[in-house]
Formats: sequence, C-alpha cells, structure tokens
Amino acid sequence: MFEETTLEGKLTLRNRIVFSPYIEYQANKNGTISTHMADFYLQMAREGVGLMIMESAYVTQQGRAHTNQLGISTENHVEGLSRLIKNMHEEGAKVALRLAHAGARTSEMVAGEQPVAPSSINFGKDYDPSREFDDGDIEEIILFFVHAAERAEECGADLIEINGGQMYLLDQCTSGRINNRADNYGGNIEQRMNLAVEIIKAIKSRVSPQMPISYMFSIHDKLEDGFDSNELKGMIKALNSAKVDFYHPVSIHVLNKFFDTEETLVEWVGKLGKKSIIADGNIKSPQILKEAMSLYKSQLFALDKVIFTRPNWYSFLKKKIPPPQ
Repeated sequence: MFEETTLEGKLTLRNRIVFSPYIEYQANKNGTISTHMADFYLQMAREGVGLMIMESAYVTQQGRAHTNQLGISTENHVEGLSRLIKNMHEEGAKVALRLAHAGARTSEMVAGEQPVAPSSINFGKDYDPSREFDDGDIEEIILFFVHAAERAEECGADLIEINGGQMYLLDQCTSGRINNRADNYGGNIEQRMNLAVEIIKAIKSRVSPQMPISYMFSIHDKLEDGFDSNELKGMIKALNSAKVDFYHPVSIHVLNKFFDTEETLVEWVGKLGKKSIIADGNIKSPQILKEAMSLYKSQLFALDKVIFTRPNWYSFLKKKIPPPQ
C-alpha cells in the first residue's frame, strides 16, 4: 500500500493511495484554477497521496455543467493547471486530469446553447431539454475530448481520466433507459459504448504512447433498468477494444455485492478485464480499506473524504495498516 509501484508499465506512484475528488465547482467563473482550489489540491498532495485525480474539467463550453466548473476547453485554462500540476509534482504526487462533457446535465445559460445528448432528455428544473446529437455533433465531441487531452498532456498530467459516470454525456449514452437511439450509438451495450470507445481511441492516436487512459464509470443507477452481468461484460469488452489502461468503477460502497452474487464490482471487473483497477466507494476507515485490499483485485484505492479530513491521516493509516510480513 505504501511502497512505490509502477502500473501498466506507464505510471509510477509513491504509493497506492488515490485522491478522488469530493469537492467540485470551486474554479473561477472562466474555468481557471482559483486560489482556493489550488490550496486545497496542494494540501492533499503534501499529505502523501500517490495519485491526485482532479475534478471533472469540461472539454467544451457546450459540455459545461456549472458556472464554477474547472475547464480545459481553451488555452486560457492551461497556465493555471500547469502551475498547479507542477506544484503537486514537487510534493511527490502524480496527477490525473478528468475530462468531461455534461451532455444533458446542463442548461442553455451555462452551456451557451441547447444541451446535446444521445436522446432528448430533461433532467429537471435546473436543466434545459437536450437535443439528440447527430453525426456532425459526434465528430465535434470527439475532437473536443482529443484537444482537451492534448492540453492535459501539455499541462504535465500523468494520466488522463474520461468521465463515464455522474450521469454526464458518456453515462447518458450507456444508460439503456435514457439512450433510445436506433443507430450505432444506441441499442446493445457495446453500441451504447461506441462514443466512449471512439473518444478513447482518438485520444490515444494523438497523445504520447506513454500517457495512460483511465475510464471512470458507475452502474448503480442502471441496475433497476436491467443492467446485468452481461451488460457489464459488454462494457468491459468495449473498453478493452479501446485499449484503456485503467478501469475506475465507482460503487456506493466498495464492498457491495452485485448481480445476486457474493462478488463486488471490483471483483466482477477484475475477472472481465486485465487492466489495473482503482477501487472507489466509501472507503472511509482502515478496516474497509483492509477488506478492499483483501479482494486482491484492485491496484489503487480511492479514499473517502472522511479519512482525508482527519488530521495526519497518512500517519494514521500507516499505523493501522502495517506492511505485510
């Protein structure tokens, strides 16, 4: 847990502890790094985190979810991100930038235009009804992600993470309830994953071969709609075809069992894929962390904010989780 490790031959970390963002929308109104945000991330890096995952950054104004969301859509966002990443590197942490498009989870006021999504969706009073994206939109969306990934590399990021969760655009595509398209971007799970796959492949063709790609996703909100083990198998198969480097499945609780079995989500993902896994889901105590480690499927562990808000949490963990004999 606390020793240096190299994963997928690309990413060397001082330990296996991951900071997964639990505070969002703290940027300046133009999407640049605010002083508050910089201080917060830098403090976490100083505490001893191996990998810092920064909050979702919008890849285009069209996909902006909030007026104070972090951005990586223009060159204006690069300077502040570069400075913060450099400072976190000096504290010994590696940094992942999470790229996101809100899809229908935004409004015309925030996005500057009618939201786009796989289908016409209205998430409620805080959002505006979306229009269904067409072929021209798909080409643009892929380019938005590619250019954002290039900026992330320019900023010095060590890993690029694609946001396939939080009911943002790619999660909307994955949802069989929300996505009712009848073309190659709707239908079975592998078709619903096509946009994500095309984005990952396009990014990989444009950034350094040594830049790892992680895909963050959740399935809890899809279970009632019939998302089963076969759907998960199709999702992982699609991610494998895109040659993703890390899986980042997020659970309500990392030890929750799935599909009427005694296996957790990380165990399911571990047997369906062969890449490194970031375990994430309410890991709020040393005991839960020990149990997650005992599954022997995850290589990295995203800790809950409860641990991060404890004084001297890193020393606390090292005392509670001694090295193997």
